[in-house]
Parts: sequence; structure tokens; C-alpha cells
Amino acid sequence: MIEIIAIGLNTFREAIRNRVLYLILLFAVLLIGSSLFLSTLALDAGLRVIKNLGLTSINVFGLLVAMFIGVNLIPQEVESKTIYTIISQGVRRWQFVLGKFLGLVLTVYANMLLMAVLLLIILFSIMGGFAHPIMTLSDATFFWIPAAIFMQLFEMLIIVSVAILFSSFSTPILSAVMTLMVYVIGNMTNDFWDYIRLESEKHGNTIFTGFLTFIWYLCPHLDLLNLKKLAVHFELLPLDQTAFPFAVAMFHGFSYSAIVLFIACLAFSKRDF
Repeated sequence: MIEIIAIGLNTFREAIRNRVLYLILLFAVLLIGSSLFLSTLALDAGLRVIKNLGLTSINVFGLLVAMFIGVNLIPQEVESKTIYTIISQGVRRWQFVLGKFLGLVLTVYANMLLMAVLLLIILFSIMGGFAHPIMTLSDATFFWIPAAIFMQLFEMLIIVSVAILFSSFSTPILSAVMTLMVYVIGNMTNDFWDYIRLESEKHGNTIFTGFLTFIWYLCPHLDLLNLKKLAVHFELLPLDQTAFPFAVAMFHGFSYSAIVLFIACLAFSKRDF
């Protein structure tokens, strides 16, 4: 455990010195800040524009950090030969992988936290929070924003584990492309399931629909962790659509990332270098 924490903290320190990280963070902050200007063009929907753009920015730029930094963590250690020094000190390969995962999670979460604080300050001020702070904090529409950000943390948990998995046996460019593909597919599982259902209604339970169903179960259900619609349009939704399965979504985030990390540890332990 000590080895994992040491590698994780060292990875975090190295990541926050990466210039790419600051460029991504700067662009994200500017984009969230520009939502104030865009909200003036949206008339009565200004607040929803800010929430939508802010939550999207936190999610997308968290993905970019995981992609551009995470996919290089393990290949850099292998190419620079520092992996030999680390392993010679008694660190096992699975501990090395988990340490890199921990460091990348800390890096992604730190950036998401900064963006989330900026978004919450903007929303808090627009909703009259500084004049009536208690009223604003008790407002259900305000509550769903931090709830949506909280669920994005579990989504990034899956994305980071996927990035670590691909980087354990592939090149950085290919790992980034595959991580992006997993992110896109994971956010389309609801549409994928609708397609499977339609195919089943047209042709019955064929081998093809069975294969698609198997693939559907293998995919990360990132749309299960998506609270953006509820956070942005809470006041417009009927009461029966304002519930969210927090326990199921959190369990999916933990369990899927744990399985992916287990596979990553196996893949890296079998790698010859």
C-alpha cells in the first residue's frame, strides 16, 4: 500500500508540472467564464446555458487530461528505463499500475475541482446566493449541480482506468484513440440498447442480437452516471423524472473501474520489456 501511495503522489507531482495540463485548465476556465456572456444571448434560458456549458466543460476537459497525460504515464517509464529501477526496489508490477492510476485520478480530480468551484461560484452569484445564501443552498435546482459533478467523478474513474489499461500494452496515440472511443460508446449505451431492442422486435432473438447484447454488457454505462439533463432542466421535468439511482451508479463506477484495473495489472505483468 505504501508503494502505491508513493508512486501515486510522485505521478501527481510530475503531472501538475506538465504544461499541457495548464493549457487544458486555462482553456476550460475561459470556456466556463464565457458562459456568462453566452447566457446574456439566451434570454430566459441563460441559467440553463451556464449550467449546461459548465458541466460539459468539466466533463470534456477531465477526459482530455486523462487522455493526454494518462496514456503517456506507463510508456514514458518504459522508454526512459526508469521502470527497471522502480521494479528493482521491490515494487511489484501491479503496485506500479495502481500507483499510476492513483496519481492520474488525483490529477484529474484536482482539475475538475478547480473548474467545479468556478462554476459553483458563478451559479451561486447569479442565483442571488450572496444576498440570500441559505435560500440558494436549499434550492433543489442548485443541489443537482454539485450532484452532477459528483457523479462525473465516478465517470472519470472509469475513463482513467481505461486509459491506464490501454497504456499498459499499447502506444500513446493508439491508447488515446481507444480511450476516446470507449468514452463515446459509453455515453451511447442507451441508444445502443434501443437499437438492440428494435432488432429483437424485427428479427427475434437471433445470434446477432445476442452478440450485440453481450457487447452492451461489456460497455461502460457512462450514461448511467450522467446527471446533466436533470441538473440543467430540473425545474422543467415532471416529478417522476427527478429521481436518480445514486447507489447503482456509484457501484457501477467502482466495480467497472476495478475490473478494468485488474485486467491492466494482468496485461502489464505479462509484458516483456
